[in-house]
Amino acid sequence: YNEAIHEIIKHNGIIGSIIGDALLAVYGALPESTQNKSYQALLSAYKIQDVATNLREKMEQKKQDLLAQGKVFDELEEKVYQAVLIQVGVGIDGGSVFYGNIGSTERMTNTVIGDNVNSASRLEGLTRIYQIPVICSEYIKEDVEKNQTQTDFYFIELDLVQVKGKTTGKKIYWPILKQDYQKNQEALELFSKGLVYYYNGQWDKAYPLFSQCPLEPARVFEERTYNNQAPQGWDGIWTMTSK
Repeated sequence: YNEAIHEIIKHNGIIGSIIGDALLAVYGALPESTQNKSYQALLSAYKIQDVATNLREKMEQKKQDLLAQGKVFDELEEKVYQAVLIQVGVGIDGGSVFYGNIGSTERMTNTVIGDNVNSASRLEGLTRIYQIPVICSEYIKEDVEKNQTQTDFYFIELDLVQVKGKTTGKKIYWPILKQDYQKNQEALELFSKGLVYYYNGQWDKAYPLFSQCPLEPARVFEERTYNNQAPQGWDGIWTMTSK
């Protein structure tokens, strides 16, 4: 938490709340900030990934040191070890929200409330399904592309989903660092081509492309299109049944 919060504040974010094992961060609320809020949120998201990676490496090294000393891990200790290998998913959305103090005369807190706040939480949940670190909305993509002159990101269209609690579909994106895009360009282009066939209901053509694609999100679509036939009345929107 200490290192993650440091990165958020460093990029002009405000901690809205700490909820168990989750952080709610708000960007664009600081009047003195002149930097693009969506871009700062993306930078924070990937810095937090670095924090989690460094922590995992430290824990792995501690385990190796103990093993070298003759330590034998029992089942409970192995579970504890797996628990500290923290994986962090980040969901980012933006728009008009209420930001300020809420509560009563006995207890008051500063937070943010709005439909897009709930949406960001749903996007964070989707990172575990698609097995990628960061997912953002179309709002974030367009804000960065229109208002940020220099960017370190490409936006890969990931899916058109109706998240739990909503009644309409929403495009979601994988903001990928440019150096990672260049390393995986062929695979990303294969995924995007498969996605076009998938949207159009041509699952017989989409399935082979997703099967060939080595990216983790492709496994989701490989499973969906396995029978080579889109559902009757297919409109390209996948309805999520869990948060």
